[in-house]
Amino acid sequence: MKIFKRSLNIKLPRGQSAFLWGARKTGKTTFLKQHFPDSMVFDFLDTDLYLEAVRRPSIIRERILAAPERLQASL
Repeated sequence: MKIFKRSLNIKLPRGQSAFLWGARKTGKTTFLKQHFPDSMVFDFLDTDLYLEAVRRPSIIRERILAAPERLQASL
């Protein structure tokens, strides 16, 4: 499989978050894992997480606050 160098350059200030949208199978997850390896990720294609977040949106904040310090520092 050929890997293409992406021209996307994301520089977020500490404590900021972002959404990354795009077509399937274009390398979004690979890009994020390579450039933000210590960041917390919420995959709303995970049906259980999605349904829980729809019912109780505060679950996202609770998971962030319950994360180890090293993950919170990268947020």
